[in-house]
Amino acid sequence: MKKLGLPTTLANGAENMTLAPLMASLSLILIAFFILFYSMTVIDESRKTVAIGSLQGSFGFLDGGRESEVPKTPEAQLLNTSQVEERAADLQAKLNSFMQRRGLKTSEIKVFAEDQGVDISLPNRLLFVPDSANLSPGGEVLMLKIAGLLKGLRQVRFELLNYTRAGGKISGVLGGLPLAALRAARLYRFLVLRGGWPADVVRAFGRVVEPVSAAVEPSSGEHLLLRVIGGVPVYDENGREGKIKVGDFTF
Repeated sequence: MKKLGLPTTLANGAENMTLAPLMASLSLILIAFFILFYSMTVIDESRKTVAIGSLQGSFGFLDGGRESEVPKTPEAQLLNTSQVEERAADLQAKLNSFMQRRGLKTSEIKVFAEDQGVDISLPNRLLFVPDSANLSPGGEVLMLKIAGLLKGLRQVRFELLNYTRAGGKISGVLGGLPLAALRAARLYRFLVLRGGWPADVVRAFGRVVEPVSAAVEPSSGEHLLLRVIGGVPVYDENGREGKIKVGDFTF
Protein backbone atom coordinates (compact mmCIF):
# COMPACT_ATOMS: atom_id res chain seq x y z
CA MET A 1 0.00 0.00 0.00
CA LYS A 2 1.38 3.41 -0.96
CA LYS A 3 2.04 6.12 1.60
CA LEU A 4 0.11 9.19 0.59
CA GLY A 5 2.22 12.17 -0.47
CA LEU A 6 5.57 10.28 -0.60
CA PRO A 7 7.57 9.02 -3.54
CA THR A 8 7.61 5.30 -4.21
CA THR A 9 11.34 5.00 -3.27
CA LEU A 10 10.76 6.43 0.18
CA ALA A 11 7.70 4.38 0.70
CA ASN A 12 9.68 1.25 -0.06
CA GLY A 13 12.15 1.89 2.84
CA ALA A 14 14.80 4.03 1.14
CA GLU A 15 14.60 6.63 3.95
CA ASN A 16 17.80 5.32 5.55
CA MET A 17 19.73 5.57 2.28
CA THR A 18 18.68 9.22 1.96
CA LEU A 19 19.14 10.30 5.59
CA ALA A 20 22.60 8.77 6.09
CA PRO A 21 24.43 11.07 3.62
CA LEU A 22 22.40 13.99 4.90
CA MET A 23 23.45 13.36 8.52
CA ALA A 24 27.08 12.89 7.44
CA SER A 25 26.98 16.22 5.60
CA LEU A 26 25.48 17.99 8.59
CA SER A 27 28.15 16.46 10.87
CA LEU A 28 30.92 17.69 8.57
CA ILE A 29 29.42 21.16 8.51
CA LEU A 30 29.21 21.16 12.29
CA ILE A 31 32.86 20.06 12.61
CA ALA A 32 33.93 22.75 10.13
CA PHE A 33 32.06 25.34 12.20
CA PHE A 34 33.86 24.27 15.38
CA ILE A 35 37.23 24.39 13.61
CA LEU A 36 36.53 27.88 12.26
CA PHE A 37 35.27 29.10 15.61
CA TYR A 38 38.30 27.62 17.39
CA SER A 39 40.74 29.31 14.98
CA MET A 40 39.14 32.70 15.67
CA THR A 41 39.38 32.52 19.45
CA VAL A 42 42.25 33.12 21.84
CA ILE A 43 43.66 29.78 22.89
CA ASP A 44 43.27 28.99 26.55
CA GLU A 45 44.79 25.63 27.39
CA SER A 46 42.39 24.73 30.18
CA ARG A 47 39.31 25.59 28.12
CA LYS A 48 40.76 23.87 25.06
CA THR A 49 41.09 20.64 27.03
CA VAL A 50 37.44 20.78 28.09
CA ALA A 51 36.23 21.65 24.58
CA ILE A 52 38.18 18.88 22.86
CA GLY A 53 37.13 16.35 25.50
CA SER A 54 33.49 17.30 25.09
CA LEU A 55 33.75 17.04 21.29
CA GLN A 56 35.38 13.63 21.50
CA GLY A 57 32.84 12.30 23.95
CA SER A 58 29.94 13.50 21.84
CA PHE A 59 30.88 11.08 19.02
CA GLY A 60 30.85 8.16 21.44
CA PHE A 61 34.00 6.35 20.30
CA LEU A 62 36.66 8.47 22.03
CA ASP A 63 37.28 9.24 25.68
CA GLY A 64 35.95 12.58 26.77
CA GLY A 65 32.61 14.30 27.05
CA ARG A 66 31.32 16.03 30.13
CA GLU A 67 33.64 14.07 32.38
CA SER A 68 36.68 16.08 31.19
CA GLU A 69 38.27 17.98 34.06
CA VAL A 70 39.96 21.38 33.99
CA PRO A 71 43.66 20.93 34.86
CA LYS A 72 44.45 22.50 38.21
CA THR A 73 46.98 25.33 38.30
CA PRO A 74 49.56 24.77 41.06
CA GLU A 75 49.46 27.44 43.74
CA ALA A 76 52.45 29.63 44.46
CA GLN A 77 54.45 28.22 47.33
CA LEU A 78 55.18 30.05 50.55
CA LEU A 79 58.67 31.43 50.84
CA ASN A 80 60.41 30.01 53.86
CA THR A 81 62.45 32.05 56.34
CA SER A 82 65.78 31.49 54.62
CA GLN A 83 64.39 32.61 51.25
CA VAL A 84 63.00 35.86 52.67
CA GLU A 85 66.29 36.52 54.48
CA GLU A 86 68.18 35.90 51.25
CA ARG A 87 66.06 38.44 49.37
CA ALA A 88 66.36 40.98 52.19
CA ALA A 89 70.16 40.63 52.15
CA ASP A 90 70.23 41.09 48.38
CA LEU A 91 68.11 44.25 48.63
CA GLN A 92 70.34 45.59 51.43
CA ALA A 93 73.45 45.04 49.28
CA LYS A 94 71.94 46.94 46.35
CA LEU A 95 70.90 49.86 48.55
CA ASN A 96 74.35 49.93 50.21
CA SER A 97 75.96 50.15 46.78
CA PHE A 98 73.66 53.04 45.86
CA MET A 99 74.44 54.87 49.12
CA GLN A 100 78.20 54.46 48.66
CA ARG A 101 78.08 55.92 45.16
CA ARG A 102 76.35 59.02 46.57
CA GLY A 103 78.77 59.37 49.48
CA LEU A 104 76.20 58.47 52.17
CA LYS A 105 76.51 56.13 55.14
CA THR A 106 75.31 52.64 54.31
CA SER A 107 74.18 52.09 57.90
CA GLU A 108 71.43 54.69 57.58
CA ILE A 109 69.19 52.34 55.59
CA LYS A 110 68.28 49.01 57.16
CA VAL A 111 66.46 46.07 55.57
CA PHE A 112 64.83 43.42 57.77
CA ALA A 113 63.38 40.02 56.94
CA GLU A 114 60.01 39.60 58.64
CA ASP A 115 57.43 36.80 58.78
CA GLN A 116 55.18 38.50 56.22
CA GLY A 117 57.84 39.97 53.95
CA VAL A 118 60.55 42.64 54.06
CA ASP A 119 60.79 45.91 56.02
CA ILE A 120 62.95 48.89 54.98
CA SER A 121 63.76 51.64 57.48
CA LEU A 122 64.99 55.06 56.27
CA PRO A 123 65.63 58.22 58.34
CA ASN A 124 63.37 61.14 57.40
CA ARG A 125 66.34 63.52 57.12
CA LEU A 126 67.41 61.61 53.99
CA LEU A 127 63.98 62.12 52.44
CA PHE A 128 62.38 65.41 53.48
CA VAL A 129 63.19 69.08 53.76
CA PRO A 130 63.48 69.86 57.52
CA ASP A 131 60.10 70.66 59.12
CA SER A 132 58.37 70.11 55.78
CA ALA A 133 56.38 67.47 53.94
CA ASN A 134 58.28 68.20 50.72
CA LEU A 135 60.76 65.63 49.50
CA SER A 136 64.30 66.92 49.09
CA PRO A 137 66.07 66.39 45.75
CA GLY A 138 68.18 63.65 47.34
CA GLY A 139 65.06 62.12 48.86
CA GLU A 140 63.37 61.94 45.48
CA VAL A 141 66.38 60.19 43.94
CA LEU A 142 66.52 57.71 46.83
CA MET A 143 62.79 56.91 46.71
CA LEU A 144 62.89 56.47 42.94
CA LYS A 145 65.74 53.98 43.39
CA ILE A 146 63.74 52.01 45.97
CA ALA A 147 60.58 52.23 43.86
CA GLY A 148 62.46 50.78 40.89
CA LEU A 149 63.81 47.87 42.94
CA LEU A 150 60.35 46.96 44.25
CA LYS A 151 58.19 47.86 41.25
CA GLY A 152 58.31 44.44 39.60
CA LEU A 153 57.14 42.45 42.64
CA ARG A 154 53.95 40.39 42.29
CA GLN A 155 51.28 39.42 44.82
CA VAL A 156 52.45 42.00 47.35
CA ARG A 157 51.17 45.15 48.96
CA PHE A 158 53.10 48.11 50.35
CA GLU A 159 52.63 49.98 53.62
CA LEU A 160 54.23 53.37 54.25
CA LEU A 161 54.46 54.28 57.94
CA ASN A 162 56.01 57.68 58.57
CA TYR A 163 57.11 58.39 62.13
CA THR A 164 57.53 62.14 62.76
CA ARG A 165 57.51 64.23 65.91
CA ALA A 166 54.59 66.51 66.68
CA GLY A 167 54.73 70.15 65.61
CA GLY A 168 56.53 71.52 62.59
CA LYS A 169 56.01 74.67 60.57
CA ILE A 170 53.28 73.45 58.24
CA SER A 171 50.77 76.11 57.21
CA GLY A 172 47.91 76.36 54.72
CA VAL A 173 44.74 74.37 54.17
CA LEU A 174 46.24 71.16 55.53
CA GLY A 175 48.05 72.85 58.39
CA GLY A 176 45.85 71.15 60.98
CA LEU A 177 47.13 67.69 60.04
CA PRO A 178 50.17 66.21 61.77
CA LEU A 179 53.39 66.47 59.82
CA ALA A 180 53.65 62.68 59.90
CA ALA A 181 50.34 62.34 58.03
CA LEU A 182 51.34 64.94 55.43
CA ARG A 183 54.65 63.21 54.79
CA ALA A 184 52.95 59.82 54.45
CA ALA A 185 50.49 61.29 51.95
CA ARG A 186 53.31 62.93 49.98
CA LEU A 187 55.22 59.63 49.79
CA TYR A 188 52.08 57.82 48.60
CA ARG A 189 51.52 60.36 45.84
CA PHE A 190 55.17 60.32 44.81
CA LEU A 191 55.48 56.52 44.61
CA VAL A 192 52.23 56.16 42.64
CA LEU A 193 52.76 59.04 40.21
CA ARG A 194 56.55 58.99 39.86
CA GLY A 195 57.46 55.49 41.04
CA GLY A 196 54.83 53.67 39.00
CA TRP A 197 53.37 51.65 41.88
CA PRO A 198 49.70 50.57 41.52
CA ALA A 199 47.60 52.83 43.74
CA ASP A 200 45.44 49.97 45.02
CA VAL A 201 48.36 48.07 46.61
CA VAL A 202 49.82 51.02 48.55
CA ARG A 203 48.63 52.27 51.94
CA ALA A 204 50.14 55.19 53.86
CA PHE A 205 49.98 56.02 57.58
CA GLY A 206 51.35 58.87 59.70
CA ARG A 207 52.54 58.20 63.25
CA VAL A 208 53.38 60.98 65.71
CA VAL A 209 56.41 60.12 67.88
CA GLU A 210 58.24 61.88 70.67
CA PRO A 211 62.05 62.08 70.94
CA VAL A 212 63.66 59.54 73.25
CA SER A 213 64.90 62.28 75.60
CA ALA A 214 65.50 66.02 75.64
CA ALA A 215 69.23 65.47 75.26
CA VAL A 216 68.78 63.64 71.98
CA GLU A 217 68.33 65.45 68.67
CA PRO A 218 64.56 65.92 68.09
CA SER A 219 64.64 64.32 64.64
CA SER A 220 66.59 61.26 65.78
CA GLY A 221 63.52 59.02 66.02
CA GLU A 222 61.88 60.22 62.81
CA HIS A 223 61.93 57.63 60.06
CA LEU A 224 59.98 55.94 57.31
CA LEU A 225 59.13 52.25 57.61
CA LEU A 226 58.34 50.78 54.21
CA ARG A 227 56.79 47.34 54.50
CA VAL A 228 56.58 44.87 51.60
CA ILE A 229 53.94 42.30 52.54
CA GLY A 230 52.67 39.22 50.73
CA GLY A 231 49.21 40.14 49.53
CA VAL A 232 47.41 36.83 48.90
CA PRO A 233 45.91 35.26 52.05
CA VAL A 234 45.75 31.49 52.40
CA TYR A 235 42.62 30.06 54.03
CA ASP A 236 42.38 26.94 56.12
CA GLU A 237 39.75 24.19 55.90
CA ASN A 238 37.27 26.17 57.99
CA GLY A 239 37.47 29.24 55.77
CA ARG A 240 39.41 31.29 58.30
CA GLU A 241 42.30 33.41 57.11
CA GLY A 242 45.58 31.70 57.83
CA LYS A 243 49.14 32.45 56.82
CA ILE A 244 50.06 35.11 54.30
CA LYS A 245 51.30 33.85 50.96
CA VAL A 246 54.40 35.75 49.94
CA GLY A 247 54.66 36.49 46.25
CA ASP A 248 57.65 36.89 43.97
CA PHE A 249 60.36 38.59 46.06
CA THR A 250 63.06 38.46 43.38
CA PHE A 251 64.86 41.80 43.59
